[in-house]
Amino acid sequence: MGDVKLPNGVMSKAVTIESDGEMRLWEGIEPPKVETKEDFIKAVRASGLVGLGGAGFPTHIKLNFPADKNIDTLIINAAECEPYITVDYRECMENSWDILSSVYTLKDILGFKRVVIAAEDNKPEAFKVLKNIADHKDDVDDEVQLMILESKYPQGAEKMMVQSATGRRVPPGKLPADVGCVVLNVTSAAFIARYLKTGKPLVSRSLTVDGSAIANPKNVRVPIGTNISDIIDFCGGFKTEPCKILTGGPMMGLAIVGTDLPVLKQNNAILAFSKDDAVLKPETDCIRCGRCAIACPMSLMPTNIVRAAKAKDPEALKQLGITVCMECGSCAFACPAGKPLVQHMRLAKAILREEGNK
Repeated sequence: MGDVKLPNGVMSKAVTIESDGEMRLWEGIEPPKVETKEDFIKAVRASGLVGLGGAGFPTHIKLNFPADKNIDTLIINAAECEPYITVDYRECMENSWDILSSVYTLKDILGFKRVVIAAEDNKPEAFKVLKNIADHKDDVDDEVQLMILESKYPQGAEKMMVQSATGRRVPPGKLPADVGCVVLNVTSAAFIARYLKTGKPLVSRSLTVDGSAIANPKNVRVPIGTNISDIIDFCGGFKTEPCKILTGGPMMGLAIVGTDLPVLKQNNAILAFSKDDAVLKPETDCIRCGRCAIACPMSLMPTNIVRAAKAKDPEALKQLGITVCMECGSCAFACPAGKPLVQHMRLAKAILREEGNK
């Protein structure tokens, strides 16, 4: 055991596992016995599953909702709205029966009255596969539905997805469960079915390796903890000197300073860009144009939040609603002054956390 730096810069304890290269299943692995909701939640927890769409939130907590929440709708999120990333698309194409199995297992065990499988309209081939799931012969009451959403960012965010799929609006500071919904990434859902069949926990995942600096972009399946440099080497290495390397998508991903880092469960992409594609516009003075506020899907005022963050005013940050910011990057993308607004949002949240720990 030793210390390892994670992509977000945090140092963490880690265990180094030396592989024998055979990738054989341990003889003691067997499918879990699931007869009740409690058995199911324990099984999901034992699997080690977290949100594979990038959030990394423990799935067993999300699915273990109290009865008084009156959850009636499960939303399978297949939007995958960030550019470059295609792992959810491939999951729909290649593992549709796992998705189908998981949908009906979740519906039966957790009592969902309605399941919405939501995908964007830029994935026509995935739409055909998902339609077969939604039109399955077992769905006699048409409780499993497919919804095609307009391709726009950040459609895949939980709160945006809830509003698009059901018309319900999640209030500030609340969760989808507070409006009767549970949102589950499509790859996470497919994994649940595979785990219940095999008992193999989350020890590997698929991710996209792409960007103008990557020699042979592709989707790969890697063991959790694999060194990022090894994955890039497998994809032919760099064809040009990378100017920016990200874990995650170009909008919400984290920039990393090197490739000697492990892949985590929630990492759905590794992107590397050349100088021509990663150059930042020079930062200039804010002209109060309001484009950042117009672009914000949560109706926040980024310039006011930046001002309160610079003043280290936690009360003002609370009133401005910084806690509902999902760091989607829309404000920074829209800003003609090139302000690093997402970094300011993260610093603002850090100020609140620091105030709460006093």
